Amino acid sequence: MSGTFDKKSDGASRRLARAQKERLEKRKTRIIAISVISVLAVLFAGALFMNSKFARRSLPAMTVSGVNFSAAEFEYFYYNAYYEYKEYVNSQMGEYASQMLPQNDRPPFSTQMNYATGTPWSDTFVEIAIENMSKLVRTYNAAMAAGFTLSDDARSQMESDIEAFMIEAQVYGYTFDSYLQAIFGPNVNEAVFRRISELMTISNEFSLNKRDSFSYSAAERTVYYEENKDTLDVFSYRYFLVRAETVVEEDFATTEEYEEAKAAALSSAFDRANEIIDGIENEDDFIAAAKEYDEAQFDEPDSTLRHYPGSWLGNDYGPWMMEPEREYGDVFACEYSNGAYAVFFISRDSNEYRLTSMRQLLFLKTAVDPEEFLLGEEDPEYLLAVEEADAEARTRAEEVLQRFIEAGSTEAALLELTSESDDSTEGGLYEDISMDVSHFKMVDEIQDWLFAPEREFGDSELIRTEAYGYHLIFFMGHGERYCDYIADNKMRDRDFTAWNDGLEPVEAVRRWAFMLTQL
Repeated sequence: MSGTFDKKSDGASRRLARAQKERLEKRKTRIIAISVISVLAVLFAGALFMNSKFARRSLPAMTVSGVNFSAAEFEYFYYNAYYEYKEYVNSQMGEYASQMLPQNDRPPFSTQMNYATGTPWSDTFVEIAIENMSKLVRTYNAAMAAGFTLSDDARSQMESDIEAFMIEAQVYGYTFDSYLQAIFGPNVNEAVFRRISELMTISNEFSLNKRDSFSYSAAERTVYYEENKDTLDVFSYRYFLVRAETVVEEDFATTEEYEEAKAAALSSAFDRANEIIDGIENEDDFIAAAKEYDEAQFDEPDSTLRHYPGSWLGNDYGPWMMEPEREYGDVFACEYSNGAYAVFFISRDSNEYRLTSMRQLLFLKTAVDPEEFLLGEEDPEYLLAVEEADAEARTRAEEVLQRFIEAGSTEAALLELTSESDDSTEGGLYEDISMDVSHFKMVDEIQDWLFAPEREFGDSELIRTEAYGYHLIFFMGHGERYCDYIADNKMRDRDFTAWNDGLEPVEAVRRWAFMLTQL
């Protein structure tokens, strides 16, 4: 009995143990499954977070000497770098610009190669973006160290600029965020834009305040100008290029023969330029000689005329012009890379005249596109449309002029009429107008009136310009001598650059969240 009982009891125990083991195994499997699901859920949630706009706008992707920038903020600088680069290349290369730009209209360019460097275009714009961020932070950190706070005027201007951007978005049918994303990248929103705007506004105002803080005596300005007058004086002259005969390398058996032929062509052009200037006795002779050389290019009397500061002259005929003994009527010929210049010296201006200021009411002519007419600019319908556009602008101008005269022809009367003007400047005010193309020069019709010797405060005139329409001008008076103005600004630039170069260097460090940037 006992044996039988013991065996049964023993079998039951084994069955019980086996059942418990199975239950434990199932429980263990269930726990593992739940754990795996939990881990996957966490990973999935993490992936969603990492790919969210919130993460790209909040996690630091780059730190520049203590200032953190999110992935979205970096994208702003990246896109801006592209626009900056594109604008520069277009301004310098003209029709050849497309050969030096990425082929897409907008970033990113992670797979397109910049063949000039052998690296992806994205590397080019990342480098520019980091450089611009570093410049910004250098000044921003200096402002913070100095305890600088943004002025009410600067903050108000910043808000006005943002508001103008918002209105622009509405005009194009965007929400503000979607407009920012269309321009500066998929993760930029108003908060990102505002933060960068504030950093830039602080940096800019602090820099302007620093530049304005420098001051110089009249004697210091005079000394500076005298020491640099060769680059600061304005030179008036006439010139044209006598082109060398085109020499094609493929037409010669050896490089030596090609170089000899090219040198001979340049020498021949130089001899021709010397022949031309040998017969020159006055400006009329020079104008006639240029027209005889190339009537299509030099058909207008002023087509050879230039008024340039010395810094624009270069090394071909610039040193000759700067010689102290140079006087009106001197002529010169010099070789150039593809020919030889014939030059006629007129004058050298030391910029001692006084700057002028004015207010204006502008009445623009409606633009007429000749391409909309069958015969273009020769089409009678086009000429009639141009005449009608001019007449409409003149009628508006004369009506306002009459009201201006009836109100006393005063500055206050002009300001009362600013709502009639097409000029967008505050009160139509223009200050520090010069006769120098390198500074701030009005169109010739207005320029001649402003700098007439008899001009006095309160003078007014309705002036027609070919380029714009009709201008009701009110003369606001004379300012400082232009030579003093130039010297003051050049010294400020010099001292500001020295101050800026002496700022604490910054270090840009990519953080792990940089991988969130969508470049």
